Amino acid sequence: MRILTFLMVSFFMTGFAQDPLSDTIKKIDSLSAIKKEQNPNYFGFNITPLMSGIITTSNDYNVKVGAVYKHNLGYKNIRFGMNYLTEGSNSFYDYYIPLNTSDTSILYRYFESNYHHYDFRIGFEELRGFSNTRVHIGADLIIGTGRQDSKYFHRLFMLDSTNKYVLTPSSTDQTISQLLRSEGNRSSSYLITGIDVSFGFDWVLNEDFLLTFQITPQFNYYIFRTENLFDPYQEYIQFGDYADFKLGYIDLNLIYKF
Repeated sequence: MRILTFLMVSFFMTGFAQDPLSDTIKKIDSLSAIKKEQNPNYFGFNITPLMSGIITTSNDYNVKVGAVYKHNLGYKNIRFGMNYLTEGSNSFYDYYIPLNTSDTSILYRYFESNYHHYDFRIGFEELRGFSNTRVHIGADLIIGTGRQDSKYFHRLFMLDSTNKYVLTPSSTDQTISQLLRSEGNRSSSYLITGIDVSFGFDWVLNEDFLLTFQITPQFNYYIFRTENLFDPYQEYIQFGDYADFKLGYIDLNLIYKF
């Protein structure tokens, strides 16, 4: 009887030792072994705000200048960021249309627009890999303010003696002369809300510094606040709140750890 009891106890103990639940607990323990870094605080700047313009090689591109703070919690970081966003155009206009043509002259209307946005972001990122390189995916909530500016103006080109069209600041025609002196403009302010998602790659330079390359598409909803408008030729379409999605933000952040 004692032998039978001993065998039964041994059987149940062996079965418990091989229980899948026990293996799961061991896996959870191994995950929890990823501790906070010795220098858990990160602070950095976006060092290539004009990168998207270099890549797209176009007149109009999205420029993002910002600073970021992160706090490491093991395999996750919580992060806070402040950003300034604008258009890095290297041209004084976006497009133009002809208004009046003759055998010796062409009158154009030019259109130009830009934006100036300031925002604060709070979110998190999850890390994979803890050697000299690692990847992360993250998300942020966005709140901020912004201004959209646009204007239009006129330019007159006349045929010269070499049979080329050259810019002239005046005209003998009274109507055209009045057009050259007039322009329209609009400035609208918005409350900015939204979210972003980041897909990044970290390159650990040493114990104190790392470089983060990431793509950060963002979705924004702009809530209209106020507007200043002068539109003598009825070029602007009135609108209020609107949504916008941008894929073009590429960030290269230099991070200091402390």
